[in-house]
Amino acid sequence: MGAPGTGILHPGLILLLLLGLGMQAQAMSTVTAMVGETVTLSCEADTKGGLSLVSWRMKFNESDIEQLISFSAADNMVIIKEIPGYADRINITKEFSLIISNVGIQDEKIFYCFTLVGINIVETPVSLKVYKIPSNPVIVEPAAFLKEGEQQQVGVCVVSSSYPVADVTWHHEPLDRDSSALVTEYEVTTDEKGYYTTRSTLRYSSKRENRKVSFYCKATYFEGQDKQVSKDSLPVTLFVHYKTSKVSLLVNPAQDIEEGTNVTLLCAGDGYPPPDKFIFSKNGVDKSRNTNQYELTDVTQEDTGEYTCSQQDNPDIKDAVNITVHYLTLTMNPNGDISKMVGENLTMECIPESSGTVDVTLTKRNKVYPNPFMVDSLQYMHSGTYTCLAKIKEVKEMKREKTVIVRVEGMPRINKLTKKVVDNVKVISCVVEGFPKPIVQWSINGTSPRDEPVKDKRSQWNHRITVKPSENITVTCTAINPHGQDQDTVNLTAMRFEEPLDASLEQDPLDSNKKSDSSKGNDQAKVIVGVIVGLLIAAVIAGVVYWLYKKKSPTSKTKTNERGTADEIKKINKGDNNHTSGSSAV
Repeated sequence: MGAPGTGILHPGLILLLLLGLGMQAQAMSTVTAMVGETVTLSCEADTKGGLSLVSWRMKFNESDIEQLISFSAADNMVIIKEIPGYADRINITKEFSLIISNVGIQDEKIFYCFTLVGINIVETPVSLKVYKIPSNPVIVEPAAFLKEGEQQQVGVCVVSSSYPVADVTWHHEPLDRDSSALVTEYEVTTDEKGYYTTRSTLRYSSKRENRKVSFYCKATYFEGQDKQVSKDSLPVTLFVHYKTSKVSLLVNPAQDIEEGTNVTLLCAGDGYPPPDKFIFSKNGVDKSRNTNQYELTDVTQEDTGEYTCSQQDNPDIKDAVNITVHYLTLTMNPNGDISKMVGENLTMECIPESSGTVDVTLTKRNKVYPNPFMVDSLQYMHSGTYTCLAKIKEVKEMKREKTVIVRVEGMPRINKLTKKVVDNVKVISCVVEGFPKPIVQWSINGTSPRDEPVKDKRSQWNHRITVKPSENITVTCTAINPHGQDQDTVNLTAMRFEEPLDASLEQDPLDSNKKSDSSKGNDQAKVIVGVIVGLLIAAVIAGVVYWLYKKKSPTSKTKTNERGTADEIKKINKGDNNHTSGSSAV
């Protein structure tokens, strides 16, 4: 194939083309190309058997067909016609296909391939379709929000630089695409290059139930002859604004409101955006405006009443609640710690005041007493801390508590003064009662031994001393407090003598164990041994006396003298024995 050239086709060829001798038409084929690509248009004519000429022409309009390029087999030469916009972009291959580079939308035309083989002319039409991928769809001019019941512009979907015109559709959730509330408007324009820009405007009439709606648009276009492609825009979410139709008044705490607590009233409307300006009132009197919250601090029973909140823009929309401030006060009569003397009377009472039903209990050391509690003659056992507890049934955990300390006072009294022998010593115990606590003083024949406090029991106190008397003594226990004194005495024998029984004193009241019994047994054994030793000594003395007497008397005596001497000895022995027994006490 020769080098391309320029000029006009051979005159004979033109004549043949004009005459159209033996012209045959082939079916039209379609080729698709994207803007900027290089496309090849194939010539389907039979080129065997004496090809003379190949010519590519282009249909500019319905009546004008312009030759672009031709090939003469006789000259082996390609001739390109100087047509603006094509001369430098077209060429022909050895298979006689037409090549067009840098395809643009202006190339979307019908091209014809004419071949002359012998005397037969074959026409092969090829339709070139050009497409341009558009920009991504974008929603511009979006609405800030939607108003209930008003048809508003949601936004404008823009798809630019497309060829051919892109199809734009709107999609949204949770609405139906065919909803009658939707209205779309389209506007298509072209730029200087012939590309299309599509603007689709969506209008929508929202409802309260929508709350919020998400919109996006989709651009659908062609890529190739039979290939459809789409692109989605970023979504736009719009909230539906609607007026308040209902107001709710919330109270925190919702119940069991007691004096001294803080109460918060919160008003809310069902509109969107949520309203924040309300009027709070109590029993019809305004308390607060321009807020959605009202605080009651350190409430009292005077805060009880009906509270109302209403929308400031529409006072007819309101809600009301009744607030009851529960109170509970408790006093005790007598009110405060008291002191009473033994034998006096006392009336104690718990007095509650409340907004509901009250349960009252009076206790001392977990023992329940009647309310009021009356005593005709106070004793020391009535001393102690009395507690009143009041609970209101209508309010959980609401209670009050008061305490009164009762002190029963009296002069000292010695309840017991006892003695016993323990481990070869004598223990004296003095049990005293009285209040204030008596001071206990001991005295032994005018001296003061060391006191050994043992045990306290309520209003009684136990004191003791330990002595080991070598002679008979008198022990005195004296108890003293601001109301007077009491005194008692006990006589003790020396440790070598047994204590005589005394019906007025308690013998060995503190110990009844085996150790005490053992001590008592040891004392009895000592007495028995002493008696035996005394009898032996008396017998020895009697024998000595009798021997002395016999030594001084004549050898031969009458029976009468002998008998008299025997009686005298018996009297002496008897007298000695009685003396010895009298001096053997421990």
